[in-house]
Amino acid sequence: MKYTKADIIKIFTASGLEYNKARELTSAIIEALTAALAAGNAIELRGFGSFEQRIHKACTRYNPQTKEPVNVPVRRYVLFRSGQELKNKLKGETEL
Repeated sequence: MKYTKADIIKIFTASGLEYNKARELTSAIIEALTAALAAGNAIELRGFGSFEQRIHKACTRYNPQTKEPVNVPVRRYVLFRSGQELKNKLKGETEL
């Protein structure tokens, strides 16, 4: 089962927030996290995990069939590391 943006909006509306406000809040949170990662900042949510941007350097690889060099450009990606509380919940353990 997937957990979607709509599910997050349902959580906010269940806590008493109007639907439009919940939708705006969810979008604002996602936009802020995306902007922070794009700017090169790390995001740390204690207990849940951390997100950070990593960069693969440009390099030259070789095509195994033709043996010709292929230039691989710089690539940015997001790394997620789960927090200890999340790891424990996934293992079925309780908090210490």
